[in-house]
Amino acid sequence: MNTMTNFKLLFSDYFKIDQSVVNNYGALNICLAADMPLFIDPFLLFASDDEEYQKLHRSLINHILILKEIAIKDEENAVNNGIFRFPEIKQNWLGLSKFGNSGRGLGKDFAKKIIRSFNGFYNSFGEEQISAETHIEKLTILNPGIGSDFISDFTTNLILDYLLEYTQTFALKNLSKDQIREFSINSVFDEKFNRWMPKKYTLPYLYLEDRGDFIILTPLDILTKDEAAINNSEFYSNFLSVANSIKNMDLRNSINTYFRSQLPKKPTVKDKTAAVNKTVIKFPEIIDYYIKSKEDNKENVSKLTKERIENLTSEFIIALTSLGDALIKKSDFYKILPTTTYEESLKRVHFLKDVIENNDVYKTFYKDGIAIAKEEVIQRIFRLTWYATPFDVNSEVNNGRGPADYKVSYGADDSTIVEFKLGKSSSLTRNLQFQTDIYKKASKSTNDIKVILCYTVGEIKNVEKTLQKLQLLNQENIIIIDASPKKSASVVK
Repeated sequence: MNTMTNFKLLFSDYFKIDQSVVNNYGALNICLAADMPLFIDPFLLFASDDEEYQKLHRSLINHILILKEIAIKDEENAVNNGIFRFPEIKQNWLGLSKFGNSGRGLGKDFAKKIIRSFNGFYNSFGEEQISAETHIEKLTILNPGIGSDFISDFTTNLILDYLLEYTQTFALKNLSKDQIREFSINSVFDEKFNRWMPKKYTLPYLYLEDRGDFIILTPLDILTKDEAAINNSEFYSNFLSVANSIKNMDLRNSINTYFRSQLPKKPTVKDKTAAVNKTVIKFPEIIDYYIKSKEDNKENVSKLTKERIENLTSEFIIALTSLGDALIKKSDFYKILPTTTYEESLKRVHFLKDVIENNDVYKTFYKDGIAIAKEEVIQRIFRLTWYATPFDVNSEVNNGRGPADYKVSYGADDSTIVEFKLGKSSSLTRNLQFQTDIYKKASKSTNDIKVILCYTVGEIKNVEKTLQKLQLLNQENIIIIDASPKKSASVVK
């Protein structure tokens, strides 16, 4: 089926219901073109007054303790046990993928790391005396191999039955029969046999597509952006303040004395990180004090998370949908015939430039007169320009030299790298000099295009000066987009 005729980005648009229906239900109005950069945070389950959420949090801990028991009992063979594998649940359209909704999930590498952790530093996981409860996020502290992807994928897998029931309830009440279908999904864990069992649900699905997949809705009040409330980077940043907040004076003094003893006279950031690592290994209870500080402040954590999510979703959704509508109504974006990837990419960038500069689409990048769109939003918006295309378009392609924004391919011998930057970016000069060339060589691409979005006339002038200095001014493959506020035609004389 041709998806061009069904250009509907938001769940509510696709299913022909008012956005307020989704909002009033408390669910995220997901984008069905690309993942939204949000994650389920288990701490929000713990911090909630909702008994069902609290029950879900306890079930998470119970499951991870089952994994711990298996890991310790049979460390050598546990890595091959399927119970340690957690696929990415792509149907909730959450995560880091800018193009589509596919992710990696947690496979054998994760299994090795978690098994090693339970048989080493985290051998006492689940036996905490300082924090009120055990938190799975604890496993990310001092453990670079287990990060936010673990928290997100693990939590989503463990509460999958709840999310499916949540979605089913909404679907049966608000959607028509042709928009829902029964699916059998492995979502219930059988503790007797240590395996996931199937259960049937009636769910919304991509009914306008051939063999359309099912869709999962997620409550807004359990979502977070970037990092979970309990996270490794914050622990390192707040290490000294956590140590100094410990009421046990002997322990507090011991931690501070030992930490200072591990530092050279003029410590670098690397030295401080190494000192924290050594101190935590000697005094592991400091992690529990950090977690306790989060527990004691759970109301504020939940409030701040809610505000961040509301800001991100409103900005992201407004920008995507407004631009999508403009591309459909005011341009021939989706009528472009296949040529080379370079010509195709260049045409689409110029179309993007035209609708932003000349059709008031620049307004989608502002809220209350303030520029809101970051590079991430611009990159995701560019994905819309490839809706229903025969070309292979991949975001954040990493071929050994770091991720490029997009690689557009048509067969093995025709590919183009497209990079996006904001005009105010401090790394713009370096990027223009080296970055795309590096990506191009690593990906064996023969072409590259650089797109620079500017919010002010001053930014445009600075970018032009930089291009002139680098002898790149007026190059065909470097496109500046002017997203500065424009005066209304009625007042321009």
